[in-house]
Amino acid sequence: MVLCLGMAAAFAIGPAFAGEKGTSPVAATSATSPNDSKATDLARPNANHNLLGELAGTWNYVLKISMGPNKPPIETNGVVVRQPIMGGRYFLADFDVEMLPGNDGKLEKANFKGKSIEGYDNVKQNFISIWIDNASTGPTIFEGNYDPASRTLTYTSETEPKLGQKTKVREVIKVIDDNHYNLDWYEEHGGHEIKTIEITYTRSPAPEL
Repeated sequence: MVLCLGMAAAFAIGPAFAGEKGTSPVAATSATSPNDSKATDLARPNANHNLLGELAGTWNYVLKISMGPNKPPIETNGVVVRQPIMGGRYFLADFDVEMLPGNDGKLEKANFKGKSIEGYDNVKQNFISIWIDNASTGPTIFEGNYDPASRTLTYTSETEPKLGQKTKVREVIKVIDDNHYNLDWYEEHGGHEIKTIEITYTRSPAPEL
């Protein structure tokens, strides 16, 4: 399906960083207790994982997909649910997209499903995201860094929609507040970077008891 890989990668990063403005990821430190080894300390979740954990929950999103120059974008929507796993070391996000653009550029039933696992690597000291879906057999792996001043996370990766056809991609996540954030997806074509996807996320209100 057209744009499926770009969509998959854009969803992969998913929600991130609802921490207070100015909160900065911290580097993993060596053990402070004589009974702890440095390896054990590196295996513990820290403030970086807590940043990811701030956005656990259910989110509604509106997705706009660029269809090319001088053409209006295609718009669709959906829901993503993310939750902590492995004792808060990672965060699993589930995506279920019913409608996506087909070969004619019109929305059609897609039955597109994907999962991402997000985390922070204490050894490499960067954020990571791994994406898998029902439209491909290979995972997409992203690495990124967070700017606390602008509350922005930037991920980079390289996709290969066809054998030998690699595309550099960049994803910029801008946190607006604890209940809203935006995502912009860029692809490099012919030496030029083009924005192809915009997603706005809104936290789903908790159900009334």
